[in-house]
Amino acid sequence: MNPVAPRDTLTPAEAAALRARIIARVARDRFAPPTTMTALHFIASHLDRAAEAFERNAPRNAAEALNDAREIAQLHPDTRFPSNFTDYVEAPVTGVALPMLAPFNPVNPALAQREADLRHRLTLVHAQLAQATSESATDAWLPSALTYQRDLMRLAGEVRVDNARPCNQRQPEPAPAEVAEPHLKCPKCGSTNVRPSVREWATCQNCRHGDLWAAFKACDCWGYDCPALNG
Repeated sequence: MNPVAPRDTLTPAEAAALRARIIARVARDRFAPPTTMTALHFIASHLDRAAEAFERNAPRNAAEALNDAREIAQLHPDTRFPSNFTDYVEAPVTGVALPMLAPFNPVNPALAQREADLRHRLTLVHAQLAQATSESATDAWLPSALTYQRDLMRLAGEVRVDNARPCNQRQPEPAPAEVAEPHLKCPKCGSTNVRPSVREWATCQNCRHGDLWAAFKACDCWGYDCPALNG
């Protein structure tokens, strides 16, 4: 008996069913601790249900199965499926954008470079997957996208640990320096709005009292390089 040849052109429902089955296969093939493997097998079972629903042209049943798979992935991040991974399945039907994790903002330059490289590769794979209309092309590109998503989720965990190190904590902004009290103060009204005029004479701009600088003196700089004056 000859095997069934891969289909060259898929309808949106056929493409969604195929993607659900591919992701189910990836979930079953992953290596993980027993608890995580149990979650992965449940995800795969729900994806199989979704595929069957798409093949029966039952979109409501497909949506329910995908929602169940998505909830398990959200409860078990160790499965390394992004919380909206079912968008890969729904994209041919709804046109939803393919999943991309939010930026990690690593402090470590090496981790930042790894993140940039993985995101670039995933973007290239997404471009190919978006154009894939055949069974063989989808089967080639979708597992690669899921691999990069898994690697990004692992990297996200590394970044959280590294960013939490004391040496990588952002230092608080220093408090603004206190400006010294202006070096001249009016002995009559107490205003610091005093301006020197000729020679050693100064005048209060508030009450217009005038006198020698010494009478207005409030600090020992005598107006030379005083931070209050220069500020």
